Amino acid sequence: MNRFAILALALVGCGDNVEGACDPEAPNTICTIAGFTLELGYEGDGGQATDATLYIPMESVVRPDGHIWFIDFNNYVVREIDLDGTIKTVIGTGDLGDSPASEGVDTVHALTSKNNHTPTMMLTPDYLYLAAWHESRIKRVRLDDMMMELYAGRGVRTKYDGDGALAGDAGLELPSSVAMDPSGNIVLTDQGNQVIRRISATTGNIETIAGQCVIERLSCTVNETEPVPCADSNKLTCGDPATSCGGGCSKSFGGDNGPALLAQLSFPDTQAADPVGRIAYDHEGNLLIADTGNNRIRKVDTTGIITTIAGTGTAGANGDGGPATAAELNRPIDLAIADDNSIYFTDEYNNCVRKIDPAGVITTAAGICDATVREFSGDGGDPTAARLNHPYGIDLAGTKLYISDSYNNRLRVVNLP
Repeated sequence: MNRFAILALALVGCGDNVEGACDPEAPNTICTIAGFTLELGYEGDGGQATDATLYIPMESVVRPDGHIWFIDFNNYVVREIDLDGTIKTVIGTGDLGDSPASEGVDTVHALTSKNNHTPTMMLTPDYLYLAAWHESRIKRVRLDDMMMELYAGRGVRTKYDGDGALAGDAGLELPSSVAMDPSGNIVLTDQGNQVIRRISATTGNIETIAGQCVIERLSCTVNETEPVPCADSNKLTCGDPATSCGGGCSKSFGGDNGPALLAQLSFPDTQAADPVGRIAYDHEGNLLIADTGNNRIRKVDTTGIITTIAGTGTAGANGDGGPATAAELNRPIDLAIADDNSIYFTDEYNNCVRKIDPAGVITTAAGICDATVREFSGDGGDPTAARLNHPYGIDLAGTKLYISDSYNNRLRVVNLP
């Protein structure tokens, strides 16, 4: 039983904990805009989003027309909040599946698609890209006709191959995030393989740009040797290549101040894991990585050098008001970049959202950073006095910070001062 199934059992009968009316346009205020109860469900389409039930919202995007799309993760759908607050489903039937591959066709209409735990999405003028996590694919929806097609990954687990060839033929393992670099290339977190990969906008070929998949890394450390390539994949091994190359990639930390391709990342990689390690590009073209298992935010600059910009590696909540590099984080997951290059991120186990300003100072933007309290409160008040419960995703649109308050089964918004 994975952690999301356990969550379902844990939340049954916990009560609604509903608060009063709230104005999401009020400055420096947090408000719920979808969901109203801890009860898990998939109800409310056609009515107000604040009367609907959700099942672990994971991510949101704001469309140019002002409509909000968000991933209702355990309902296997993407839902929309209209300008008048009405909610409806725009992608998915609510059934588990792998569309369009399972239908044996090239495309299906998004509303008829079946999906399997999609944690993140990325909006461009022409497409909505979806990290199809448990399907080991990247999919996309054409916005002009809402047809869904496969984009990357051949839908096989425990594989890491395909670099230098077409992305559609590559083996991905739990792709958990998708972004676009300044050149228009699609970049993704290949979570289970402990790497970041890039798909060329011109050739469609895939390559690794950060991290290494090394099997039995500890053996290299102990024996003071270098890993060797596996014959039939992009993996490296510190064991016997004849027998160890089918193993999983080691999770570790290393490589700061050197080439990102030699860096070590740490993401959970089992079927019972949760989707982490999201990525974003800042306005200077640097790649930012939520190195979740290492409790750090890391940056790959435009020359390919990786550094840590937040987190000491120790799990905790200390450090607000000081340098982000001296602060403790506790499972950072998602990132959003403000116009001034400030970085907002979800500090999941601390149940809060934190901010790194352009000077490198860290503060709390929403929630009370406390790993011991997981509850819902605070609507209508100061965001830093509110309680969140395992927030996974954030999105920033103008002054609005949208928070997927995942284990409270709500989508909330902060109107930043």
